[in-house]
Amino acid sequence: MSENREITRRRRFAGMVLGLAFPAFAASVQAQDAPESGPEVWEYLASLEGAERLEVMEEQAGREGGFVIYGALGIDRAEILIKLFNERYPDIKVDFVRLREPELVEKSTLEHRTGRIEHDLLLSSVPWMGILPEVIAPYEPTSWDRFDERFLAGSAEEGWTAVSYELLPTTIAWRTDRVTRDEAPKTLEEMTDPKWKGRAGTTTHLESFIDVLVAEMGEQPAMDLVERLAALDNRLYRSTAALAQGLAAGEFDVAWNFSGHRPVALIAEGAPVDFVFSDPVFGLGITYSVAKGAKHPYAAALFMDYMTQAHVLEALDKVEGGRFFGHMDGEFNNKLQDHPSLALFRPVPEERFAELNRVAEQLFIRR
Repeated sequence: MSENREITRRRRFAGMVLGLAFPAFAASVQAQDAPESGPEVWEYLASLEGAERLEVMEEQAGREGGFVIYGALGIDRAEILIKLFNERYPDIKVDFVRLREPELVEKSTLEHRTGRIEHDLLLSSVPWMGILPEVIAPYEPTSWDRFDERFLAGSAEEGWTAVSYELLPTTIAWRTDRVTRDEAPKTLEEMTDPKWKGRAGTTTHLESFIDVLVAEMGEQPAMDLVERLAALDNRLYRSTAALAQGLAAGEFDVAWNFSGHRPVALIAEGAPVDFVFSDPVFGLGITYSVAKGAKHPYAAALFMDYMTQAHVLEALDKVEGGRFFGHMDGEFNNKLQDHPSLALFRPVPEERFAELNRVAEQLFIRR
């Protein structure tokens, strides 16, 4: 555990002990003194502990009435999250704006730099944490200390935070009416067999995939593998949702670098699909972050706080499988300890991302 996080734990424990003396009175006074916006909000919330903080957030979020999410997430999946939140807080309106990841980064950054912020919470992914910290608030939800540290990014001390509420593991999936389980590729190396040429599909957003391959294998072996994967003349799709639709429609036979929840959903719908977690298996962290200049900071923080509680993540796991979760108090279908070789996608700095984008364009899109 980092020194900063240990200091934070001690401060929280001390605050909790003091707060136990006058809980009702303290909550009442704190709610009256709540700042409405700006960096004072995050300092104020950090000074409150557990139930007291939640009580204040609920009161202030009710006053705000709602908030806006910018999300690089399929609308179908966003609706699941919003439904879980509104089951507990039906009077807090959630407006979801669907953006592709580059659009989300560009739009949120522009709003931040011009001081015209129209969003309150970002639903993004870990690779973009190399670019987004300037627009993200330093809010650590009450569940922060109960997460596997691999699921946390930033800290209050660093001035920004993000929590990966879930990891999307990579899979290889195939059409069971065209490929038997025995002959289906189970590893990325097997995926490069020339017999899959013209029969494979993947997405166009491969920068983070290439980055984590290089981290795990080294530059030359990773690039050799990437070039052999590119030689398959893959059908390319702009999103994992579109890739899933292509597989279900029979536009190709085998999908790789395919987020685990998608084949699970296809199977549930009766599609002739099967899958394995790829070897190696990578995990893409999907993150919650509150916007630094949020107009509705308490509602956004309440969403992030509630949606990272163990029982909510357990409910999400039941609604939609094929994910990994990092809350140490939860019971989940896929257990992290069963995948000791799991490697996580990393934050990618802007210059490195641009470099990897050129590689992906040259090898996959313009071949």
